[in-house]
Amino acid sequence: MTSSIEYGAILVVSAIDGIMSQTAEQIMIAHHMGMQHIVVFMNKCDMVDDMEMLELVEMEIRDQLYQCGFVGSDIPFIYGSALKALEGPDGEWGDKIMELMDAVDKYIPDSQSEIDQAASIHTKFTAEVYMLDINEGGRDTGYFDDDRLQFYFKTTDVTGEIQLPIEIDMAMPGETLDITIELIQPIKITEEEPFIIRDDECTVGLGRVATIIE
Repeated sequence: MTSSIEYGAILVVSAIDGIMSQTAEQIMIAHHMGMQHIVVFMNKCDMVDDMEMLELVEMEIRDQLYQCGFVGSDIPFIYGSALKALEGPDGEWGDKIMELMDAVDKYIPDSQSEIDQAASIHTKFTAEVYMLDINEGGRDTGYFDDDRLQFYFKTTDVTGEIQLPIEIDMAMPGETLDITIELIQPIKITEEEPFIIRDDECTVGLGRVATIIE
Protein backbone atom coordinates (compact mmCIF):
# COMPACT_ATOMS: atom_id res chain seq x y z
CA MET A 1 0.00 0.00 0.00
CA THR A 2 1.48 3.30 -0.98
CA SER A 3 1.01 6.60 0.79
CA SER A 4 -1.83 8.81 -0.41
CA ILE A 5 -1.73 12.45 0.70
CA GLU A 6 -3.83 15.42 -0.38
CA TYR A 7 -1.62 18.48 -0.72
CA GLY A 8 -2.74 22.08 -1.06
CA ALA A 9 -1.15 25.51 -1.03
CA ILE A 10 -1.65 29.20 -1.65
CA LEU A 11 0.63 30.52 -4.39
CA VAL A 12 1.31 34.24 -3.89
CA VAL A 13 2.40 36.10 -7.02
CA SER A 14 3.04 39.83 -7.39
CA ALA A 15 0.67 41.43 -9.89
CA ILE A 16 3.51 43.80 -10.75
CA ASP A 17 6.24 41.23 -11.40
CA GLY A 18 4.23 38.24 -12.60
CA ILE A 19 6.02 34.90 -12.95
CA MET A 20 9.57 35.10 -11.61
CA SER A 21 12.16 32.32 -11.88
CA GLN A 22 11.61 31.29 -8.25
CA THR A 23 7.84 31.16 -8.84
CA ALA A 24 8.25 28.75 -11.74
CA GLU A 25 10.66 26.67 -9.64
CA GLN A 26 8.21 26.41 -6.74
CA ILE A 27 5.36 25.38 -9.05
CA MET A 28 7.54 22.65 -10.56
CA ILE A 29 8.59 21.40 -7.11
CA ALA A 30 5.00 21.43 -5.84
CA HIS A 31 3.86 19.22 -8.70
CA HIS A 32 6.82 16.85 -8.32
CA MET A 33 6.11 16.39 -4.61
CA GLY A 34 2.52 15.42 -5.31
CA MET A 35 0.69 18.65 -4.52
CA GLN A 36 -2.73 18.48 -6.12
CA HIS A 37 -4.52 21.73 -5.29
CA ILE A 38 -3.33 25.34 -5.54
CA VAL A 39 -5.15 28.63 -4.99
CA VAL A 40 -3.44 31.70 -6.46
CA PHE A 41 -3.40 35.03 -4.63
CA MET A 42 -2.32 37.87 -6.92
CA ASN A 43 -0.83 40.40 -4.53
CA LYS A 44 -0.23 44.17 -4.96
CA CYS A 45 -3.25 44.55 -7.25
CA ASP A 46 -3.83 47.98 -5.69
CA MET A 47 -0.74 49.15 -7.58
CA VAL A 48 -2.05 48.10 -11.01
CA ASP A 49 -4.77 50.27 -12.57
CA ASP A 50 -5.08 48.36 -15.84
CA MET A 51 -7.41 45.35 -15.53
CA GLU A 52 -6.10 43.99 -18.83
CA MET A 53 -2.62 43.86 -17.30
CA LEU A 54 -3.93 41.82 -14.37
CA GLU A 55 -5.65 39.45 -16.78
CA LEU A 56 -2.41 39.03 -18.75
CA VAL A 57 -0.53 38.17 -15.56
CA GLU A 58 -3.23 35.65 -14.66
CA MET A 59 -2.96 34.05 -18.11
CA GLU A 60 0.82 33.81 -17.70
CA ILE A 61 0.46 32.10 -14.32
CA ARG A 62 -2.21 29.69 -15.59
CA ASP A 63 0.04 28.76 -18.52
CA GLN A 64 2.96 28.07 -16.17
CA LEU A 65 0.75 25.91 -13.95
CA TYR A 66 -0.48 23.99 -17.00
CA GLN A 67 3.08 23.42 -18.23
CA CYS A 68 3.97 21.95 -14.84
CA GLY A 69 1.06 19.50 -14.88
CA PHE A 70 -1.73 21.35 -13.07
CA VAL A 71 -5.16 21.94 -14.58
CA GLY A 72 -4.59 25.67 -14.91
CA SER A 73 -8.11 26.53 -16.04
CA ASP A 74 -9.64 25.14 -12.83
CA ILE A 75 -7.44 26.99 -10.34
CA PRO A 76 -9.07 29.84 -8.36
CA PHE A 77 -7.44 33.28 -8.63
CA ILE A 78 -8.00 36.02 -6.08
CA TYR A 79 -6.92 39.61 -6.83
CA GLY A 80 -5.87 41.38 -3.66
CA SER A 81 -3.39 43.40 -1.65
CA ALA A 82 -1.96 42.02 1.58
CA LEU A 83 -0.67 45.42 2.68
CA LYS A 84 -3.97 47.20 2.06
CA ALA A 85 -5.82 44.40 3.85
CA LEU A 86 -3.62 44.92 6.91
CA GLU A 87 -4.22 48.66 6.79
CA GLY A 88 -7.98 48.30 6.41
CA PRO A 89 -9.20 44.80 7.31
CA ASP A 90 -12.85 45.88 7.22
CA GLY A 91 -12.62 47.39 3.75
CA GLU A 92 -12.54 46.16 0.17
CA TRP A 93 -9.07 44.63 0.42
CA GLY A 94 -9.85 42.93 3.70
CA ASP A 95 -12.81 41.28 1.98
CA LYS A 96 -10.37 39.87 -0.57
CA ILE A 97 -8.57 37.96 2.18
CA MET A 98 -11.88 36.45 3.26
CA GLU A 99 -12.53 35.57 -0.39
CA LEU A 100 -9.12 33.90 -0.51
CA MET A 101 -9.80 31.78 2.56
CA ASP A 102 -13.23 30.86 1.22
CA ALA A 103 -11.56 29.64 -2.00
CA VAL A 104 -9.10 27.60 0.06
CA ASP A 105 -11.95 25.98 2.01
CA LYS A 106 -13.83 25.10 -1.18
CA TYR A 107 -10.97 24.09 -3.48
CA ILE A 108 -8.43 22.44 -1.17
CA PRO A 109 -9.82 19.31 0.53
CA ASP A 110 -8.99 18.36 4.08
CA SER A 111 -5.68 16.54 4.28
CA GLN A 112 -6.15 12.80 4.24
CA SER A 113 -3.30 10.33 4.45
CA GLU A 114 -2.87 6.62 4.65
CA ILE A 115 0.17 5.63 6.66
CA ASP A 116 2.27 3.14 4.76
CA GLN A 117 2.57 0.26 7.18
CA ALA A 118 5.38 -1.25 5.10
CA ALA A 119 7.59 1.84 5.36
CA SER A 120 10.71 1.45 7.46
CA ILE A 121 14.01 3.14 8.23
CA HIS A 122 16.62 3.18 5.46
CA THR A 123 19.87 4.90 4.54
CA LYS A 124 20.73 3.68 1.03
CA PHE A 125 18.69 3.50 -2.15
CA THR A 126 18.76 4.00 -5.89
CA ALA A 127 16.79 6.81 -7.48
CA GLU A 128 15.96 8.35 -10.80
CA VAL A 129 16.88 12.03 -10.63
CA TYR A 130 16.66 15.06 -12.86
CA MET A 131 19.30 17.70 -12.19
CA LEU A 132 17.93 21.17 -12.90
CA ASP A 133 19.84 23.28 -15.39
CA ILE A 134 20.83 26.85 -14.63
CA ASN A 135 17.73 28.27 -16.35
CA GLU A 136 15.57 26.22 -13.97
CA GLY A 137 17.39 27.44 -10.88
CA GLY A 138 19.98 24.65 -10.77
CA ARG A 139 23.72 25.11 -10.63
CA ASP A 140 26.09 25.47 -13.58
CA THR A 141 28.69 22.91 -12.48
CA GLY A 142 28.70 19.13 -12.70
CA TYR A 143 28.21 16.41 -10.08
CA PHE A 144 30.70 13.73 -9.08
CA ASP A 145 30.84 10.57 -6.97
CA ASP A 146 30.75 11.30 -3.23
CA ASP A 147 29.27 14.79 -3.69
CA ARG A 148 27.34 15.72 -0.54
CA LEU A 149 23.88 17.19 -1.09
CA GLN A 150 20.71 17.74 0.93
CA PHE A 151 17.71 15.50 0.32
CA TYR A 152 14.22 16.65 1.29
CA PHE A 153 11.43 14.10 1.84
CA LYS A 154 8.21 15.93 2.71
CA THR A 155 9.19 17.68 5.96
CA THR A 156 12.41 15.73 6.55
CA ASP A 157 15.80 16.81 5.25
CA VAL A 158 19.04 14.88 5.52
CA THR A 159 22.54 15.02 4.03
CA GLY A 160 23.65 12.24 1.73
CA GLU A 161 26.34 11.24 -0.76
CA ILE A 162 25.69 10.31 -4.37
CA GLN A 163 27.25 7.59 -6.50
CA LEU A 164 26.95 7.97 -10.25
CA PRO A 165 26.52 5.08 -12.69
CA ILE A 166 29.84 3.34 -13.24
CA GLU A 167 30.04 4.50 -16.86
CA ILE A 168 29.66 8.19 -15.95
CA ASP A 169 32.48 10.32 -14.52
CA MET A 170 30.44 13.50 -14.18
CA ALA A 171 26.72 14.29 -14.33
CA MET A 172 25.72 17.63 -15.78
CA PRO A 173 22.79 19.94 -15.00
CA GLY A 174 19.86 19.17 -17.30
CA GLU A 175 20.48 15.40 -17.24
CA THR A 176 18.19 12.61 -16.07
CA LEU A 177 20.02 9.62 -14.64
CA ASP A 178 19.90 6.77 -12.14
CA ILE A 179 22.11 7.24 -9.09
CA THR A 180 22.71 5.62 -5.72
CA ILE A 181 22.24 7.75 -2.60
CA GLU A 182 23.56 6.97 0.87
CA LEU A 183 22.21 9.13 3.69
CA ILE A 184 24.29 10.02 6.74
CA GLN A 185 21.40 9.05 9.00
CA PRO A 186 18.43 6.72 8.52
CA ILE A 187 14.97 8.06 7.73
CA LYS A 188 11.61 6.53 6.91
CA ILE A 189 11.20 6.26 3.13
CA THR A 190 9.32 4.11 0.65
CA GLU A 191 9.89 3.16 -2.96
CA GLU A 192 8.40 5.60 -5.50
CA GLU A 193 8.57 8.42 -2.93
CA PRO A 194 9.47 11.81 -4.46
CA PHE A 195 12.15 14.07 -3.01
CA ILE A 196 13.99 17.31 -3.68
CA ILE A 197 17.76 17.76 -3.94
CA ARG A 198 19.31 20.97 -2.65
CA ASP A 199 22.83 22.37 -2.61
CA ASP A 200 23.27 25.09 0.00
CA GLU A 201 20.07 27.13 -0.40
CA CYS A 202 19.36 26.23 -4.03
CA THR A 203 17.11 23.49 -5.36
CA VAL A 204 19.28 21.60 -7.86
CA GLY A 205 17.35 18.42 -8.60
CA LEU A 206 14.18 16.37 -8.37
CA GLY A 207 14.17 12.66 -7.66
CA ARG A 208 12.08 9.60 -6.95
CA VAL A 209 13.15 6.55 -4.93
CA ALA A 210 13.55 3.50 -7.17
CA THR A 211 14.94 0.60 -5.12
CA ILE A 212 15.81 0.52 -1.43
CA ILE A 213 19.16 -1.17 -0.78
CA GLU A 214 19.53 -0.98 2.99
